[in-house]
Amino acid sequence: MHDEALEAAFGDASPEHFRWQTSAPGIAERERELVQAAFLPLGQRVLDLGCGEGATLFHLGSPAGAVGVDLFPKKVAFAQEHLPSCRFVTASVYELPFDDGAFDHVLVRDVVHHLEEPERFVQECARVLAPGGRIDVLEPCRYNPLIAMHAALNEAERGELRSTEPFLRSLLAGRFAPLEVARFQPMPLHRLVYHPTLGRPSLGHSEAFRSGLSRFEAFLGKVVPRAAWAYLHLRGRLRAAR
Repeated sequence: MHDEALEAAFGDASPEHFRWQTSAPGIAERERELVQAAFLPLGQRVLDLGCGEGATLFHLGSPAGAVGVDLFPKKVAFAQEHLPSCRFVTASVYELPFDDGAFDHVLVRDVVHHLEEPERFVQECARVLAPGGRIDVLEPCRYNPLIAMHAALNEAERGELRSTEPFLRSLLAGRFAPLEVARFQPMPLHRLVYHPTLGRPSLGHSEAFRSGLSRFEAFLGKVVPRAAWAYLHLRGRLRAAR
């Protein structure tokens, strides 16, 4: 998407979305599990690209000195106010305002499918990483029915339809190796059931309901092919310069 289209879709800070991700019953704990499974252990110098309102760093314990980058100043201002132990910067992921090798760990969640020039983005990630630095990329998988429906119904998320393991592997392989791949959340019904507009968030306050839905999702994990699980995670180390 062009920056103008991205701004129209995501330019404003969304305190409601931040609260939903970080404190809503039935959502916050699953978000924490997902983020921690994808990004821990953290490096010493952490950069979160496309940080939004800061929910990812929140679930990682607001690590002191971590830096978040987002294109939109309102999101950056909100994140800085709510996570004062971290630092937030307004910038394009294509032109990061950091020295070469300034970080040893780059976090990328739900960013790649929005980019018109993902190869340029990967080169910039490699530039700001120190030798041997790690990248962790967490993206939706187009083969999951919920993700496919989300992309079909939201023009701003249409890029999810290109989000596959082969695409992400080919994107990262030139600069990062070895690429380890993991998959999470076979069918994240909780995101729909507890959604503030599409679902019934009040159900999240029932421990019995949360437990029942979690058990049902665990069952789905046994029947949904792993290739169709909702989230793809790729981890790699910066290749030595040739």
